[in-house]
Amino acid sequence: MMRQQMRSFGQKTRLVLSAGAAAILIAFTQPARAETILDIEPAPELAPGQAWASVAEMLMVYYDVPNTGPGEMQCSLAFYLTGTQNCYKAPEESEFSAVSRVVKGYSQFAYETFGELPVAMRWEEAKTIQPADIIQEIKFERPVLVQIEPVPNEGESNVEKRAVLIVGFDGNPENLQLILNDPKVYQPTQNPYLEFGGRIRDNSGQYQIGYADFLSFLKWSATLYKIKPD
Repeated sequence: MMRQQMRSFGQKTRLVLSAGAAAILIAFTQPARAETILDIEPAPELAPGQAWASVAEMLMVYYDVPNTGPGEMQCSLAFYLTGTQNCYKAPEESEFSAVSRVVKGYSQFAYETFGELPVAMRWEEAKTIQPADIIQEIKFERPVLVQIEPVPNEGESNVEKRAVLIVGFDGNPENLQLILNDPKVYQPTQNPYLEFGGRIRDNSGQYQIGYADFLSFLKWSATLYKIKPD
């Protein structure tokens, strides 16, 4: 396998080509199938109900937004949302709403806290986006925040509006596989990615699943994309 990993903000992708695909390129036949992954490490939630904070932290770390402290960044993000020190979002707010508010306002708040010029984020909103748009976002090194509403597991009474992060893809618009970071810790028999044809890429919370399966079965229902510093 050949692995090329670029660590700077302008080049935070990993491009992986199989040896077989490389041979096809050398033979001047059809283009190689490649997977492209942003350099955003998955991390499991620190406590039940804290997956939103892990997703928000992934985004802020990726864009080099400072932690206002004095404690862990996830607590700083919760304080920004609620003004309290308990490190949790408001219980009535959905994960997607909480992370979206962090994306839309925390960076400016953080830089102003340190007396620096504020750096705001740009973004666009949609219900879902097409495979070609996913490919474009990842190639432009922009993760995609999405909301899913999977069927409740045993013991869960309500449908959760979860926040997960698309950090890569494999394939092309006709057979696109999404690569996602989802920090929620699932019971082995209650993992919606595995139930609907996906697979675990990293036990810390990274999955791969077909675009159509993700759209239909995990109930993709909202998107924040074209995220970038202004």
